[in-house]
Amino acid sequence: MDVFDGEGKEWVLQPFSRGEAGHVTVEESWEKIERWIAQYAPEEPTLPGPCSHADLERLHECLGARLPEDVERSLLRHDGSGLTEILPPGYTLLGVEDILQKRATWLKYAAPDDANLREEDKLFLVPFAALSVTQLLVDTRTGRLGWWDIEQCFLWNRDPLWNSLTSALGFVGNLLASPPPWIAILPGDEEWEVTDRHRDFPGTLIWTEDPVD
Repeated sequence: MDVFDGEGKEWVLQPFSRGEAGHVTVEESWEKIERWIAQYAPEEPTLPGPCSHADLERLHECLGARLPEDVERSLLRHDGSGLTEILPPGYTLLGVEDILQKRATWLKYAAPDDANLREEDKLFLVPFAALSVTQLLVDTRTGRLGWWDIEQCFLWNRDPLWNSLTSALGFVGNLLASPPPWIAILPGDEEWEVTDRHRDFPGTLIWTEDPVD
């Protein structure tokens, strides 16, 4: 069931996480994620440092629009996540250069034939996270998230988990701040677990569907 706060403004993510629900800032969510990695995932590659304000201005000029504030604040904390899979079920966050590259590729090869989108909406969508060939895109006007893959083209994520990057990072941060096991109940009742004990990649942050012993 969709749940709102008392003023009907914020989504509450309680049905989707074992962690404490609630609205947190991008910085607070990153602090929780960083703390988990430091404690449980010493073999995880170091997260990228922040982008600069000059990088954001260049990004703004190239895109022709500003990214939503929460996406910019995330980039000012970490210029993408490198190889670290931050969002379920394994999305890495893109840095400034990758955002520009993937956005140009998406506009050239994917957007023109995407019947799921109105023509006037395409220029406002920007990739910011990737899982193989699947991408998460943000609407620069609203902050709303959607996803694109080569088979289904673009679809809006209608679940409140994907209402914004703030919501998605808050979900992950709250999950990792809770006691183990770190099991996320995703839309569609899919269960994904964050583990630091993956057989092939111990000491790293891994999202898995397989039960962890």
